[in-house]
Parts: sequence; C-alpha cells; structure tokens
Amino acid sequence: MTEHRRKFNSTAGIFILAIVFAYVFRFLGKGTFYPTLFSYFRSFIYIGLFAAWGLSIRHRIVQKQARKYLTGAAVLLIFWLMVRTAKYFIFWQPEVMRYLWYSFYLPMLFVPMMAVLISISLGRPDDYRLPTAAWILWAVSAALFLLVMSNDLHQAVFEFPHSSEVWTDSQHSYSWGYYPVIAWQVVCAVTALVVMVNKCRENGGGQFPLPVAPLAVSIAYSVLYYSGVPWLRYLFGDIAVFQSLMYILAFEACIACGYIHSNSRYAELFASSVGTSVQITDNEFNVRYAAINTEPISIPDMKKATKAPVRLNNGHMLHTMSISGGYAVWTEDVSALLNLREESESLAEELKERNKLLRYEYKREAKHHAVEEQNRLYDLLRSATQKQIDHISGLMKEYQIVCETSPEISSGLLAEIAVLCSYIKRRKHLTLLTDREQKIPAGELERAFSESLQMLKLLDIRGMLYIDEALSEVPGITSACLFDFYEEVIEYALHDLKSVHISFADTGSLRLSMNVHCKADLSDFARRNNVLYEKDDEYQRLVFFPEGGDTE
Repeated sequence: MTEHRRKFNSTAGIFILAIVFAYVFRFLGKGTFYPTLFSYFRSFIYIGLFAAWGLSIRHRIVQKQARKYLTGAAVLLIFWLMVRTAKYFIFWQPEVMRYLWYSFYLPMLFVPMMAVLISISLGRPDDYRLPTAAWILWAVSAALFLLVMSNDLHQAVFEFPHSSEVWTDSQHSYSWGYYPVIAWQVVCAVTALVVMVNKCRENGGGQFPLPVAPLAVSIAYSVLYYSGVPWLRYLFGDIAVFQSLMYILAFEACIACGYIHSNSRYAELFASSVGTSVQITDNEFNVRYAAINTEPISIPDMKKATKAPVRLNNGHMLHTMSISGGYAVWTEDVSALLNLREESESLAEELKERNKLLRYEYKREAKHHAVEEQNRLYDLLRSATQKQIDHISGLMKEYQIVCETSPEISSGLLAEIAVLCSYIKRRKHLTLLTDREQKIPAGELERAFSESLQMLKLLDIRGMLYIDEALSEVPGITSACLFDFYEEVIEYALHDLKSVHISFADTGSLRLSMNVHCKADLSDFARRNNVLYEKDDEYQRLVFFPEGGDTE
C-alpha cells in the first residue's frame, strides 16, 4: 500500500469515526443524561470536521474557480451548523430564534447554487473563469434569501396564526413564496447533477457513480424529509448535517475522479512517470516521491544543488527547487550540450591556430608588398634621375684627380655636383608626390625651381623665377616634365651659362618660358613639337608647352 493510500485511509477513518461519535451523541442528547452537553459535543464535532475540510480544500485544489467556490461552500456549511446550534441551544428569545431559523436558508440556497458553479468548472483548465451570465444565479439566490429574511413584513414564505402572540417555527404554514425557495434548491441540485453526468460521460464515465450518487441521495432525502416520513426524521432528522455531508461527499468524489484538479495525487503521478528524473524530498532530502527508473542521487549532491546546479558524472545536470515542506529534485541530460561545448572549444582552438597562422601570413604578405612597393619606388626614382647620378659619378672621378692640383677647377666641379644633387633631390620629391596624388600644389614646383636657381649661384649664374599666382595646383606628370625640361636646358648650357630667367603661367595652356644667356646653341630644342625657340642678340628664349599647346 502506497503512502498516499495509507494517508487517505487514515484521514477517511478519522472522518467516519467522528461522524459515528456525533451520530451517537445525537441520540444521547435526546435522553435525560446531560442532553445539552452531548448536543454541544455533536455540533463541535461537525463544525470541526467542516472547518478541517475547508482548510484542506485551500491546500489541495489547483483550479482557482473551484477552490474559491468550494471554500465558500465550506464556510456556508460551518455557518449553517453554528446558526443551528445557536438557535436550539444558546438563545431562547423568540424573535432571535426566528431570525436564526430564517438564516438557515442562506446555506440552503447558496450551497446548491455553488454546486452548479463548481460543476460547470469541472474538467476546465486551472485558469478557467466562469462566464459573465453566472451572475444570474447569484441574483436569484440573493433575491430568494431576502424574501425569506423579510418574511415578518409580508409572510410570503411562512404564515403564522393571527391569534399567536409569538411567531415560532413550530406554529407556521407555508405561503406561496416558500415553493420557489424549495424549487430553487431542487433546480440547482438537479442542474449540478445533470452537468456532472454530462461531464462524466464526456470523460468516459468509468467512475460515473461516484460524484452523482451523493447528490442523488441528497435530492431523495429532501423529498422524503419534507414529505414527513417518520423513520427518516427519527434516524436522520438533522437536515443541516445530512445535506452538508452529502455535499462534501459529492465534492470529494469529484476530486477523487479527477474532475476537480488537486495536488494530492503525487504518488499516482510519479508512479506513472517514465523517462523523467523528478523526485520530491523532505527538508532533510529524504526521497518521498520518485518517478520510475530514477537513478539514486546522493544527499551531498542534492545539498550542493541548492546553491547552484551540480554537474554529475553521467553527463547530467542536477537541479533543486525549494517547495513547501521540502525540495523538488530533477536532473537534466546535458550530454549533448557538453559534447557540443567540447566540439565548440576544439573548433575555437583550431580557429585560434588558423587565425594565428593567417595573421602571420598576412604580416609576411604585408611585408612582401612593402618591399615590392619600396623596390617599385626605388626603380621609379632611379629611372628619373639615373642620368644625373651617372653624371655626378663622372664629376667625382674628375674631382679626385684635380682636387689637390687645381682648387679652382675642383670648386667648380663641386658647384656643378651641387646643382645636379639639387635636381635629384627635388625630382625625387616630385616623383613621390606624383605617385600619391594626381595634382600637386604649385608651391612645390616653385620650391624646386628656387632651390635649383640657388645652387646655380655657386657657379656665378644669375637666376630669376616668376610663377603666376593664379596657379594653385599643377598635374603631377606636368610638373615633372617642366622640371625635367628645365634641367635638360641647364645641363646643356651649364659651362658657359651666364643667367637664366624662368616664367611659368597659364595662358589658355600651361607654358614654361626660359630666357637663357649663354653661348651654347639651344636651337636643337626647337625640333620638338612642343617647344618654341627665339634668339635675340645674347639671349635665347625657349617656350615649353608640357601639355602640347599651340606652338605656331
């Protein structure tokens, strides 16, 4: 026998034993041996039973609507027993006793109505809410109860003899309002019975008699009781107690059948759970419920899992959650995630190595490109100034020969070398600027000419430079062509050059004008398509069009 079954049997045994004692006290209260004392004992027993049932409902029922109405029914049943006890054993004033008698109809009207509401909630989800039209049931019950409580004003429910000075429940007759009150109780009970029958059929009807039987007995009892059957009134004459017990049995039958969701069937739930690893323990981590085939877990591991999930050796993760009276313990199979994690870590390590290799290859490639770029620039600069470099090499050889024997010749050689070095320096600078940008500032070209003219002064050659201020930028290739043409003319006439005047302007097209005072014949430059040549006494004038302007 399972623990749940033992607990249920012990609770049911106590409940039945208490009812037996109360039933015996009923007959003892009819005798002469302390009748009031036994009647009090009997009332206290039933009130205690109904209160205990109401408290258990608060803990067992999951569905909010059903729990609320079942708790309300328990409160009304307790109220019924308390009012009944007060009427018969506490108060003796006729008016108080009469209104206590009227108060009987509060539970008599509202408990059957709540049975209807509960029957509608059977089998519904835990968060189910009753339809708005349910307020009609409350309105009808409240109206009938007010009709009973105001009976002294109209006697529409109970009529009392006109000759009677004191109105009591022992001297009355029924008026027209009594029948709708009774009919409403019967209608609600029958409606609850019909709804339960339909719900039982919808769910297979395997336990059909359990919820239906108590309500059917309650309806039959009411009919026989109000018919005045003597043996029924003698054996079961307390309608409040009998009807209350029938309602409780009906509700408990619904709970037992599963129509009202409860949390008291853990043993059955865990006994039918296969493939899970859930356990319920007490506060000392002693296992109270466990799913089938659950692997045992050590108590130290459970205690560790209260702070953080614990990884077990079988690839599972142990979790715990605090619940009322203990802990919920379960394991989660994370072996697939662990394998995926290991694969991810392995892949991450591989990617790290590959990334490291790629960075190394990138650095080598960047270094290689840098070397190639340096070689390209070196070749570019060398090709632009190789002629002057070779010329300087020849001049240096001459200088080494005459430097000690002829100071004047050696100083002239050094001045000529300075002029060539100035060109090489500025020509390389223009080459680098041209390689990075398509256009360069006109100031760069001006500085190149100025530095070269400054070096010519070492050879006593006068120079003058004019550049149009309107010029801000010059194409890089054009600037290199201008400076190359200038240098070529200077080197050609260098040995007998007296002065040179340079003018650079844009007169529809870029042009470089050079007035050269020298003995050398510069007319050979006129053979080029983009050069004009003029001679005036001692001056020779060259006009160079780097972009191929009109030379006519």
